[in-house]
Amino acid sequence: MRVLIVLGSAAIIFAATISAFAVGLTDADFDYLATQNIAKERIVLLNLSPKEQARLHGIINYVSSARAKDVIEALDGFIEHQRWEQQHPGELWDQPRPVK
Repeated sequence: MRVLIVLGSAAIIFAATISAFAVGLTDADFDYLATQNIAKERIVLLNLSPKEQARLHGIINYVSSARAKDVIEALDGFIEHQRWEQQHPGELWDQPRPVK
């Protein structure tokens, strides 16, 4: 019986904490982007990697006087990453390149 209680408690703790590490943009993030005239359907947002989504989420939720500028700069960087990946099929911009 104790084992079931311990396992049940561990499962509850795991389930509660896993959402804290969820990757992606929240509705609040998209609401903020809308205030900056950045549509949810904008292609750069649709093609963000989980790492880029987490970075953008962090920038949006870090309250500073330069937040709008930081968001635009991050999106511009993501656009450059996407362009690079289109020009280099099968490669990711942030992965090591094979030595030739």
